[in-house]
Amino acid sequence: MSHLYRAYYAIRGLTNRSGKSTNAIYGFTTMLRKLVQEEKPDYLAVALDLMGPTVRHELFKEYKATRPKMPEDLAEQVPDLYRLCEAMRVPVLSRQGYEADDVIGTVTRLALEKGLEVVIVTIDKDMLQLVGERVSVLDTRTMSRRGPRQVLEKWGVEPERVIDVLSLVGDTSDNIPGAPGIGEKGAKALISEFGSLDNLLANAERVGRKSYRESLEENREGILRSRELLRIEDRLPLDLDMEDLRVGEPDTAALRGLFEALDFTTLLQELPREDAPFDPRLIRTSSPRALGKLAAQFEGRRVGVSAWFEKDDALNGSLEGLAFSADKNSASYVPSELLRNASAETAELFGRNSTWIVHDLKPFAICARRMGWTLNLQGSLDTMLMAYLLDPNQRDFSLSRVTEEYLGVPLGTGREASLLGEDRPVDLGRRAVAAYLLGGELSRLVKARGLERLLNEIEMPLVGVLADMELRGVRLDANLLEEFSVELESELAMLTEAIHEQAGEAFNINSPRQLAEILFEKLGLPGARRTGKGSHLSTGGEVLEELAVSHQIAQLLLDYRELAKLKSTYVDALPKLVNPRTGRIHTSYNQMVAATGRLSSSNPNLQNIPIRSEQGRRIRRAFVPDPGFQILSADYSQIELRVMAHLSEDPVLVDAFTNGEDIHERTAREVFGRDSGLDAREMRRRAKVINFGIIYGLSAFGLARSLKIERAQAQRFIDGYFEKYAGVRRWTERTLERAGADGYVTTMFGRIRQIPEINSKNRNIREFARRTAMNAPIQGTAADLIKMAMVAIHRKLIRDRWESRLILQVHDELVFEAAVKELDRLRVLVREEMEGVASLTVPLVVELAVGPSWYDAK
Repeated sequence: MSHLYRAYYAIRGLTNRSGKSTNAIYGFTTMLRKLVQEEKPDYLAVALDLMGPTVRHELFKEYKATRPKMPEDLAEQVPDLYRLCEAMRVPVLSRQGYEADDVIGTVTRLALEKGLEVVIVTIDKDMLQLVGERVSVLDTRTMSRRGPRQVLEKWGVEPERVIDVLSLVGDTSDNIPGAPGIGEKGAKALISEFGSLDNLLANAERVGRKSYRESLEENREGILRSRELLRIEDRLPLDLDMEDLRVGEPDTAALRGLFEALDFTTLLQELPREDAPFDPRLIRTSSPRALGKLAAQFEGRRVGVSAWFEKDDALNGSLEGLAFSADKNSASYVPSELLRNASAETAELFGRNSTWIVHDLKPFAICARRMGWTLNLQGSLDTMLMAYLLDPNQRDFSLSRVTEEYLGVPLGTGREASLLGEDRPVDLGRRAVAAYLLGGELSRLVKARGLERLLNEIEMPLVGVLADMELRGVRLDANLLEEFSVELESELAMLTEAIHEQAGEAFNINSPRQLAEILFEKLGLPGARRTGKGSHLSTGGEVLEELAVSHQIAQLLLDYRELAKLKSTYVDALPKLVNPRTGRIHTSYNQMVAATGRLSSSNPNLQNIPIRSEQGRRIRRAFVPDPGFQILSADYSQIELRVMAHLSEDPVLVDAFTNGEDIHERTAREVFGRDSGLDAREMRRRAKVINFGIIYGLSAFGLARSLKIERAQAQRFIDGYFEKYAGVRRWTERTLERAGADGYVTTMFGRIRQIPEINSKNRNIREFARRTAMNAPIQGTAADLIKMAMVAIHRKLIRDRWESRLILQVHDELVFEAAVKELDRLRVLVREEMEGVASLTVPLVVELAVGPSWYDAK
């Protein structure tokens, strides 16, 4: 799962219609709360069947005729289920005449159209037909996820073919006949051999096993009807806005009443206490003299701080007020007017030798720089950052969650808010107290887990670096992008004309259904297969890439899609993000998103600007410096492979990097030999895939797909790599052994990545965890190195009053807006700091380039 994860969960509840049902509502409650607490979905819904016949009964009167009636005691619990969902703020979705499966299918489609990732929580294997690139199924019995790869491994067919297998097997619980005499094993083998149910039925006479052949020939109509019964509808007319499904805070009072009525003692104990533990006395600071006294009180002390920005925007919004707390019982609120008018007292306040404790320090640092305050960041603490270092796998670092986890009490709302009639200042005071208390507890844990150096020498100093980068922003030539947009529009028009000519008619290229009709029905191209939803033929990138080998229309479609995405996502979008006040783009750098320690970028994401195609790279021409400046790019060369060489101490890798060899050519010689029959370019390409694949724990299956070779050959390549690079194999084995024993791995600088699934009994989960264990120390160390370089370079640029500034960080690359008169010195400084940031057994190498734009600095 990606550190950018958003999810919609469709939970199918109360499916157990046999045996005891007295605990059904309790089990459902536990499951629902577990999903909300652990998975933290953005959107959530429960789909339930309604009483009465469905469209499937119209198709087949005997549908579900053998299923027993719902037990009376279970039926009595259904109202409680609705009350539970209402208290949890989870909508229940149903549609008369259809089943919960169809509701889930429809909402899945709607969610995918919104760009969401979908997780369907169910034990029903019929739902596997919906699995796709962004759709997985979470089995509630094992709590294991099943994506396309897991479905293929389990069923031997792609997700869209699971329905074909089930159409042969049938379903006795739903009275779906299938093909008598053909079990699950046989059905899988038949669909795998013939590729689809339609092809199997069309070629039934070719089936070798007599009983199978006869069953197919005699039950053709029933098999096809079974498929229609099993097919999940995804276009129900639901009157639904996806925002209606957004997860909200549960109604604790309603849950408490429900749990008490049902005698759910354990669940009652898990609910937050109704009394708010953070209910400090709020002291309003209203005069310069009072502000001066406050400054004196904070001298040499730890002080929790909470800031209130207009629209929660530290870069553009005005500061509305600050709250400070140096004990657990009180907080002082200072309105923005006083901070601005009493400038001398404010300067005295922040000039004190105090330790400022803030939950998410960077926005406060940006605010301080905008206000002209001298804030001692080196002596500050960021409780959000500390919580991230302690558990980087966590996705929610909000103050309320961190407070509840580490202090054991909810942040609460407090009674003073209602007494004062003002929620924000009181809430601000409560948050300042929480930050103050968390500062002590998290400092203790950071020290106990050996994370002090990482916090104090890398992450905390980086806060100021990122604040300055975000404030400075990067200049964008919007006119150039507007010209590029016109050019792309013209190219898209020509591609559209060429595609229509190939198709023999005009049609909506952006309509998957119309495109599928053209490709597979009118033109009769091979390789037709249904989407993960099963409702229509796939026209995804993978399908088009396969067709493009021999069909020009597919290549034209790929070119069209690439240019259309480039135009809408970047060329047309970026100029709209230029700040009218500064004339520059101000991205936000995130320290607490990627579990590996890598920085990410958002609003806009400048780390995802395409670089593989020339058209994509041209976007970088719009990133330009101010007059009198140039763009300087500094890129670490193969840093992750160099880190692997250092960690593994593999003699072949160390020798290659020490002697300045091309590591991919060296790997090609070591693994393929000189008599492989491949040309030098292809050997190097394959070696590059293997080199980086080893870092990411690439399996033979994955390597085979990447290189388009047989899995057995891919396994030979991997075996050959580890034979030649025995040091890497030994390091991998040691790392996995330690991860299994400790439950975590670390980088060179002590960054921790917990891997609790490393000993999972589920093979797929365990293998994913093993790949993570191999990659995290390498990628995390590389992330630490570039962060250290950023801190060192920024510190010298500020100390020596350079005009040049660091403006962008993209993975292993740093981008500077360099004053022309400082260029020569800046080259020396950047190279020295980046290559000398740490002592490795192999040299760190930096590639420098200068130009009038980011594109030209390559």
